Amino acid sequence: MFGWGELGLVLLLALILLGPDNMVDVARKLGKLYGEYQKARRRLELEIMYGVNPPDEGILKKVEEMKERSIKDSVIESLEPKTLNNPYTNKKGSG
Repeated sequence: MFGWGELGLVLLLALILLGPDNMVDVARKLGKLYGEYQKARRRLELEIMYGVNPPDEGILKKVEEMKERSIKDSVIESLEPKTLNNPYTNKKGSG
């Protein structure tokens, strides 16, 4: 691993080569890459430990969409007016 001296030297060189404006963008991109690396490493660990392939993002999205659709349908169904089974209103031609 790097010590404090090496880390300071790398940061100083990055500041000189990239400039202060580009340092923010590079740091953001490195942070995203590190996050993706951590997620991939964790998925691999789970797969090795349990022998199970975790669900893909697409499957999780479909499940979430199905949940939302089900909730919307149940809300719409509960808001629809209910017809009463009144024998006097269902008669046709009564006068």
